[in-house]
Amino acid sequence: MPKPTTKSPARHEMVMDKLMQAAERLFAQQGVAGTSLQELADAVGLTRTGIYHYVKNKDEMLEALVKGFTLETAEDLQRLAEDSTAPALDRLREGVTAMAAKVAEHPQRFRLLLTSEEAFPEPIASQHRAARRDTLQALTDMVAQAISEDSCRPVDPELAAFSLAGVANWVAFWYPRKEGVASSAPRDIAAALTDIALGGLLSTRETDGAQGVPAALALLREDVDRLTHLLSDTPKA
Repeated sequence: MPKPTTKSPARHEMVMDKLMQAAERLFAQQGVAGTSLQELADAVGLTRTGIYHYVKNKDEMLEALVKGFTLETAEDLQRLAEDSTAPALDRLREGVTAMAAKVAEHPQRFRLLLTSEEAFPEPIASQHRAARRDTLQALTDMVAQAISEDSCRPVDPELAAFSLAGVANWVAFWYPRKEGVASSAPRDIAAALTDIALGGLLSTRETDGAQGVPAALALLREDVDRLTHLLSDTPKA
């Protein structure tokens, strides 16, 4: 197999991945303003001239970090929210699991983006803020869809979206650890957390005689809440 050249897609992707890892580490240690392009070049074995084949400046490197994380997450969730071919709960589960897995795979990058927001140049900051809003909106839409399909309880969709995003994002502050449950693979951790988080939203429609009238009343209250929610979303003639 021929060795990847400087201009080949494989070479470019490999070096960009190394640059992003170096940027995560150096930006976290020294801050964006305190890190020079030369230091990024040195970290991956490039010359000052050589790095310009990949990025023009630090802002472009920072933009790549944001696009590869915040923007991709928002786009993936929007795609799921707009997909009407699968049940909303399944799409919600897929989206939250993917969010948590990405955070678990790149915890340092997530923490960097979270703590460095105020230092972002305005064009990048604007993209970052818009993507975060789109992420929340997509989650909110999927929760509302799941409520309409009767697979989720009639909760406040936006509050539920904040809760699900919080579960996924908090992974960055405790994963990975060397022992215990946090030593599991990112995808396994993400799937388990999603199951726990969605457990509080799932609609429970089955009851038995032992629970009697209180359980039946609880289900009736859920139906009334759901009907109220649906009526509030119905356009008035």
